[in-house]
Amino acid sequence: MQFNRIFVSEDIDSNNLGVTTMLQSLGYTQIGHSQYCDEALLKLKKAIMDGSPYELLITDLSFDNPRDKKNLLNGQELISAIKEIYPEVKVVVFSVEDDHNTIKSLFEDQKIDGYVCKGLNGLKELKNSLEAISQNKQFTCPIATAVLQQKNVLELDAYEQQLLLFLAQGHKQNEISTLLKEKGISPNSIRSIEANISKLKDYFNASNTTQLVYVASSMGLI
Repeated sequence: MQFNRIFVSEDIDSNNLGVTTMLQSLGYTQIGHSQYCDEALLKLKKAIMDGSPYELLITDLSFDNPRDKKNLLNGQELISAIKEIYPEVKVVVFSVEDDHNTIKSLFEDQKIDGYVCKGLNGLKELKNSLEAISQNKQFTCPIATAVLQQKNVLELDAYEQQLLLFLAQGHKQNEISTLLKEKGISPNSIRSIEANISKLKDYFNASNTTQLVYVASSMGLI
């Protein structure tokens, strides 16, 4: 399916503009927006009543709303409210929040379709989410995926943490091998280092070492 009408609920002007500009670059022209959850719900309801509902809602979770009187306090409440009257709407959350329970609850309880963390690659991942959701697939960005799959940080052993640290410092595998040998840490062969890095990439759903370092850093592991 191709989305004809997309609604963006975001209280920060620069973020709203960034999302809208990205959508326009993809050819979308019917884009609604609001900086307030209550107003967003009213506009979404009106579109339904007019017979031209928005097919996709992109929303933040937290809103610094200066209006004193408000019924909906956050993105979760907005999602619940619109899903109650129009369950067909697709929803992507675009947020800085990276809490395991929050993300898990949004997928299980509020039946969202995608979760993208704001940050360096946020808009790129948001673009990827549109492609996946248009094919009726759920989507999580690498950080959200890693959070949902995350084992206890304490279970990362000293060796794994050291590897991540060396990678973050920009060392290549042969350099890491030398550094490990100097520290008396094993395994320190290039083959074993490659295998352990590959395991970490699989675990954190990273396609390359740069993404691995980015996700690990975002999760506070290094």
